[in-house]
Amino acid sequence: MSDKRSAAARINGAKSRGPVTAEGKARSSRNALKHGLKSEMLVLNHEDRQAFEQLRESYRDEFQPTTQSQADLVETMAAARWRLNRLFMVEGQLLEKEMATRLPEVNKQFREIDPEGRLSCAFETLSQGKALSLYIRYEGQINRTYERAFKHLQQLQSRQTQPAEDPAEEQPNEPKPVLVLLREREEIEPNEPNPAPPADPLPVPMPDPTPDLPRETPA
Repeated sequence: MSDKRSAAARINGAKSRGPVTAEGKARSSRNALKHGLKSEMLVLNHEDRQAFEQLRESYRDEFQPTTQSQADLVETMAAARWRLNRLFMVEGQLLEKEMATRLPEVNKQFREIDPEGRLSCAFETLSQGKALSLYIRYEGQINRTYERAFKHLQQLQSRQTQPAEDPAEEQPNEPKPVLVLLREREEIEPNEPNPAPPADPLPVPMPDPTPDLPRETPA
């Protein structure tokens, strides 16, 4: 039966033409991108590895990385988000632990106190030690890691979508600089030496203004 099933699977696989929907094609195109992080490296034994894989896959579906560098940045963002969620859990456990530890002392100091008051006492005690300051430092570091990866990813994807500009292409309706116009005019009409000024015309003799008198005839 196993041989028949294997043969049927090969036949059905040969008939398959791959994903049909746009979402399926996009997911298939990202299969070649390698995962930079292993769940065994980041997820602790008591944590849910399937939840981490779902988180990582949701980030890949949202940001659609098309290159390995973009995929690495998306992985960094998913890992930072997972670590930040873990840190939130640690914060709650620290406060719960301190509240339980200080419960007898708080009951002696206060006749009546609500849960918020006990939480304030626990926070005050933690603020005097290193645990809370270490928590705040880790939270800031993880947030900065996420923000840097997100910013870098946006820069890479924006460069990928922007069309390449042709520097030789001249923008229409853009006036040319004055120097360019003068240079073009010199190429069309090269400078020539100034011609000599025309010579003065010869003077025209003026008629005698004295009228001719009639001559006297001899007697």
